[in-house]
Amino acid sequence: MMIDTPYARQEQILFNDTTDLFRFEADVEFSEGTRSFGLRFYENEETSQSYQYLFNIEENRYRFEKSPNMPWPANQNIGLERPIRLEAGKKYHIQMILDDTIATIYVDGVALNTRFYQKFGQSLSLFVTDGTLTVTNAGLSKTIK
Repeated sequence: MMIDTPYARQEQILFNDTTDLFRFEADVEFSEGTRSFGLRFYENEETSQSYQYLFNIEENRYRFEKSPNMPWPANQNIGLERPIRLEAGKKYHIQMILDDTIATIYVDGVALNTRFYQKFGQSLSLFVTDGTLTVTNAGLSKTIK
């Protein structure tokens, strides 16, 4: 699957029936000039509220946050980020394990864990801003094993 948008943010919902316990895996690769990409979960498709892991390419980091983060600051995400060297054309393996109110994402084996309490919906999506995101080997399991 490819998500492509030259001048805006484009999102693709992959699954709309996640549960309180699931594991998501995918390999992602972004194009030169891409500004950011990310993974949204517990998304409400009507209000667009969700939690997300945002990969900011210029800053070489990824972070956890509520989206939209309003009223500001709806989510105190201080310390909920990891440095990562993000390079166009390189494939990154992403795994996310969600267990009720705990989400852990692994990017090439490096973990970032967080806790949250509000669930807005059941959708899981990927997005890209100002570029192209190629997604392969995407899958969702409703068991952790």
